Amino acid sequence: MKYIVVDDEPLARQRIQRLLSSLSDYECCAQTGCAEEVISLVERHQPKVVLLDISMPGMDGLEVAKLLSEMDSPPKVIFISAHPDYALEAFGVFASGYLVKPVQQSELHALLRHLFPPRIKYSVGNQTRWLEVSEVLVARADDKYTQLFFNGGEAVVDMSLKQLQVLYPEHFVQVHRNTLVKRTQMQSLTYDHNGYHVRVNGYPEAISVSRRAAQALKSGY
Repeated sequence: MKYIVVDDEPLARQRIQRLLSSLSDYECCAQTGCAEEVISLVERHQPKVVLLDISMPGMDGLEVAKLLSEMDSPPKVIFISAHPDYALEAFGVFASGYLVKPVQQSELHALLRHLFPPRIKYSVGNQTRWLEVSEVLVARADDKYTQLFFNGGEAVVDMSLKQLQVLYPEHFVQVHRNTLVKRTQMQSLTYDHNGYHVRVNGYPEAISVSRRAAQALKSGY
């Protein structure tokens, strides 16, 4: 996902890029310290989001955001400012977020996850499709691949369960060595002569749970 950083301080621009460097899906397609350049950069690169300072020489960030909002397909704008008192004005020009310097990586990542829910790419024949991670109910390891089950279908992806857990720890919980389930859709944990099983809303079958995972679930994982 392409983004542009706009700040008259070079070190501030570098810091934002560093905070986003761990997100492999994000690419800084341009950066500038000149507010007057932003519109042409957006037209040229078509970013999804602009990370924009407010107090800059010449045109300020609020004026830039107003011009961006008038475009046919405007990018989202996140203001990053040293001044918290501009927040009300910022949302008046349709800002999608407002962060106060020094920005913490966790709050920037959380805001981006909210604005752009993470998606997983998969293929159906010659088609490439995307599935929001929040839609995945169950993930099962299947040889070198992982099978994802969601309301309305299933998909096979070239990702391991470990990769899914590392990328989306807030979404998945491991219930078996070969199975992850969606945390917020776990309905019940039961035990019978075949061992522990969990029910997941929207998934038709009971899912086997290892003894260790069952203990973790019962203690609130």
